[in-house]
Amino acid sequence: MQTKHVAAAIIYRDGRVLAARRAPGKEQAGLWELPGGKVEAGETPEQALRREIAEELGCELRLAWPYDTVEYDYPDFHLTMDCYVCSLAAGAEPVADPTVHEELRWLAQDELTDVEWLPADTALAASLGYFWDEAFGVEHL
Repeated sequence: MQTKHVAAAIIYRDGRVLAARRAPGKEQAGLWELPGGKVEAGETPEQALRREIAEELGCELRLAWPYDTVEYDYPDFHLTMDCYVCSLAAGAEPVADPTVHEELRWLAQDELTDVEWLPADTALAASLGYFWDEAFGVEHL
């Protein structure tokens, strides 16, 4: 089975994390995910993350630290997803690229289950809800 390696951003701001809804025409359109994308040859996961966020959301990350790596088997491929807790650069405001995401939403801890996540993101969202204070403590951000 083919493995796809991606990096995902858990962007935290003002007590909320950023979720993105996949655009129509994309595989699994309408489901929610953490923004990010494929790790290209010669890139580290963090480099890929920063590149993908700049491309997809038009903004820069200030901080990114490793939170978890998700391994998930979809029917057609295996996904390895390196997830980073991130903060935005000063003045950065994410804007959805409509070819990638149709909507962005900032979710508080108690709103993480209000959206339908991609299968690979579901357990991660639950983990974030449970470890919220540890993941987003002042010592990390």
